[in-house]
Amino acid sequence: MGVLERRRREREVRRELAIDAAMSIYEEDGYHAITMEKIAERSELSRAALYLYFKSKEEILISAIVSCADYFAGLLQEMYDNRENIKEELLEKLWECFQRFYEKDPVAFTAWQYFHQSEMIGKLPAELRDVLFEAGAKVVALQHKIVGYAVAEKVFVQYDHRALSEVIWSSFLGIVYTERSKNVLSHKSHMAATQDIARKVLARGVLNPSPKKGGSDSATVADA
Repeated sequence: MGVLERRRREREVRRELAIDAAMSIYEEDGYHAITMEKIAERSELSRAALYLYFKSKEEILISAIVSCADYFAGLLQEMYDNRENIKEELLEKLWECFQRFYEKDPVAFTAWQYFHQSEMIGKLPAELRDVLFEAGAKVVALQHKIVGYAVAEKVFVQYDHRALSEVIWSSFLGIVYTERSKNVLSHKSHMAATQDIARKVLARGVLNPSPKKGGSDSATVADA
């Protein structure tokens, strides 16, 4: 390994140490408890070294979120590329993508949603807002493409694919936050069971019925 490659790897290791430290503080004590001093201490980096890699705690958390978003986009892209082979399982496979995304890094998942609150977005520097927007836009576009294909192929009911995509995603988000709240308050969670029921209920309303069961509603507002 050459000197330049070794230095590059060392930089990546230190960046990951800082990100891991910031996310662990976020998970334990919340966003407002994070400081650059705490990150430096937990990651065993000097403050000077930390500032070589990141300008602020927001930049560190956005880096974790972008990595998480890239993973999610990869899952969705793989699904879209394979759409014809899983045509009859699109809803189930899409839900599985959501689950894998959440389960890979629940802390980054919740941080992403936290940063989408209007008061948080407004406080971010413009360059970080742009990074967050681009990461989210890529994921949303892929979700829309998958649901758009399902609508076009009449696998899903004939409604606007963008709105339908938001309904499916919002259902998943709602379950995640409800179950996480229950876990905090009562130390009880039924995440897997609730998600399974939600997917089955959604299938009854989202999947296109057979021609014999289809009513006038199935041919309404696909292009709204």
